[in-house]
Amino acid sequence: DSERRYYSRRLPLYPDKPLVVLVDEGTASASEIVAGAIQDWDRGVIMGHPTYGKGLVQQIFPVGTDDQVALKLTTAKYYVPSGRCIQKPDKEKKSSAHAMFDTDSEAEETADSVVTDSMAVSKKEVYFTNKGRPVYGGGGILPDVEVVRDPYLEPLEINLERQAMFFDFAVKYLASHPDATNEIEITDEIIKQFRSYLESKNFSYKTSLEVSLDKIKEIVKEENKDTLFNPAVMAFEDKIKKEKEADFVKSLDYIKRAIKREIVAKINGERGVYESIILKSDPGVVQALDLLKNKTEYSKILQSGETRGQKLE
Repeated sequence: DSERRYYSRRLPLYPDKPLVVLVDEGTASASEIVAGAIQDWDRGVIMGHPTYGKGLVQQIFPVGTDDQVALKLTTAKYYVPSGRCIQKPDKEKKSSAHAMFDTDSEAEETADSVVTDSMAVSKKEVYFTNKGRPVYGGGGILPDVEVVRDPYLEPLEINLERQAMFFDFAVKYLASHPDATNEIEITDEIIKQFRSYLESKNFSYKTSLEVSLDKIKEIVKEENKDTLFNPAVMAFEDKIKKEKEADFVKSLDYIKRAIKREIVAKINGERGVYESIILKSDPGVVQALDLLKNKTEYSKILQSGETRGQKLE
């Protein structure tokens, strides 16, 4: 018998209070099992986005006498209380050998996510929670409530992060303001200092329009048509420059949050960032707190009926 049972040694610390669990694509393996168990027992509301779908049990066996060689063998699959498996099935139902050696397979697929011939399951398998709510097999945990995502980062924001401008500025700022606290307000004066700092570091980046324009300029040069097209190219460059200047204003809210994030991180570490910023502004956290305060809506979600992936009114 391969079944294993585990029992708690203490009474529950939080037996009957409202509970919301935030999940997304980064929620995998053990965290998926916990989220699935909470959902299946109707103990709390799962909020966010569908989880990763990693539910394979692997064991490592030494091979021979060489400590550097071992065999990682998939020996089982994880199931949550309703009976559904959280492992994401192979989209094309390939054999494990085919999937392992198929060079056209998706880049993100890894060896431990390859499924065996018998692991492909229908995405429409229906199971039921303790109160009769329908939940689905086929990989991952589908949240009870979806969270509206933040818009994708703008090119300016991406490059400020990649080039560590926020991090470096925070270090410089705290060197001259050692008394700064978690409650720091990012004022217009600090933004002015940040812009001056970017200039001193010769910060630059290219938008997709600039990349495309560079290609056009190369073609114009290769075909010796500089005289004909240069006026238009220069006019286009001027418009791009003005648009990039407007990008800073458009991204100002993000820039303020990012500067504060890095300053707070230097003062009080990750805990400070969560307490001062994330718990106050993250869309998922804010929506979860709103739901916890709305007892009627919270209870409605956990009642029998179709609730997967709904949006709060």
